[in-house]
Amino acid sequence: MSRPSVLIAGAQFGDEGKGKIVDLLVQKGDLDVVVRFNGGANAGHTIVLDDGKYPLHLIPSGILHEETINIIAAGVVVDPLFLVKEIENLKTRNISCKNLYISDRAHMVMPWHRALDAHQGGRLGTTAKGIGPCYEDRAGRRGLRIGDLIDEGGNIDREHFSRRVREVCSEKNTLFEKVHGLAPLDPEAIIQDFFAAAEVFRLKVRDTGALIAQLLRDGKSFLYEGAQGSLLDVDWGTYPYVTSSSVGLAGCYVGTGNCVLPDHRMGVVKAYGTRVGEGPFPAELGDYERVKEQDKVAPGTSLPPLSDEQKQDALAGDEYWMGRWLRSVGAEYGTTTGRPRRCGWLDVVAVRQAVRMSGLNRLALTKLDVLDGIPKLRVCVAYEYQGQRITDFPARVHHLDDYQPIYEDLEGWERLGNATQFEQLPATAQAYVLKLEEWIGVPITIVSIGSHRTHSLWR
Repeated sequence: MSRPSVLIAGAQFGDEGKGKIVDLLVQKGDLDVVVRFNGGANAGHTIVLDDGKYPLHLIPSGILHEETINIIAAGVVVDPLFLVKEIENLKTRNISCKNLYISDRAHMVMPWHRALDAHQGGRLGTTAKGIGPCYEDRAGRRGLRIGDLIDEGGNIDREHFSRRVREVCSEKNTLFEKVHGLAPLDPEAIIQDFFAAAEVFRLKVRDTGALIAQLLRDGKSFLYEGAQGSLLDVDWGTYPYVTSSSVGLAGCYVGTGNCVLPDHRMGVVKAYGTRVGEGPFPAELGDYERVKEQDKVAPGTSLPPLSDEQKQDALAGDEYWMGRWLRSVGAEYGTTTGRPRRCGWLDVVAVRQAVRMSGLNRLALTKLDVLDGIPKLRVCVAYEYQGQRITDFPARVHHLDDYQPIYEDLEGWERLGNATQFEQLPATAQAYVLKLEEWIGVPITIVSIGSHRTHSLWR
């Protein structure tokens, strides 16, 4: 008989801290398999342990546990060159990746995808990792899959792959030169680079749909790990400022090739709101153009803490400085890109949309500690549009600039301290969590009060 399974889905605009929650659940519980089912290297999960940070992009967050099977499923688009770098980086830190398997049906991000994304993606604020153009080719039946590179025996299919690359690259080069004014790509160099990469992972390639089905029959317990956030879903997010895959439970069905309904469907929610890149953000603090200009930092660094004067401005109602307060304390820079994240108050309208999409029946609340020292906390509970109170997230995002957030104010706290149980938190922090439960309608069963896996309170 199979044991309970878990779905992890982002319940906002991404960057909610899903990687930490996945690692925490695998480390704590009875979970045998972690499956990454959507997205690509544009996702970024960071796990913080005693020996430092482990940033993960394509590889599932269970990879740090060698007894756990990790599967990159068919719904993920895989950049083989990036995957090899990630595997080799983990090996330098004594993570063998022997427990990693890759779907032969997963589409490959090719150099022409990255080039086109870098050329066109700026208007949507993409990561220029080639994810959107790869999904576009998948839908247009022009894509190359891992199975085009690796055959059924785990060998490199040199003849077939070379032919396909030459065919598609010829078409892309015509498009690049005549439409976009870009330099042509060298198909022979691409072929050799991919052959070299394939030597690293060719024995990890499987029919993961069949593998998952067999593991389910064997009674293994699963954690299905989603990338991005529900408000970036290609159908139900802030289209067109969305990712290119289905996020949450729908993406789990499609990506794994199995009709699974996880028992525990956990949404991960940050205690405030963030968004990376362009697109509507109703509860945003500060102007994004100013953020892009003034909050840039060198890669690997972060903003300095606010001065006392800047904090006073924030508390007096200056939204830019309040947003920067959250960005500075929360280290809100993209794991993949290093871009400053836009910050705002928590928007429960958006979270309720995620709950409905994936049938979420529990939540993990992350980064509660970032709110330390803010005496008044605001939560967006509805919008006002044309004199009406709106409680469902709208489809017409081109009107969202006219939607005004309706806030409820809650009392803050000075410091959360070193609590090891929920009941040890300040009374106002407990009240904040309980009020969020009431507004969202789903129990919050994990509260994260720090970056390390041990800074997590179970309810």
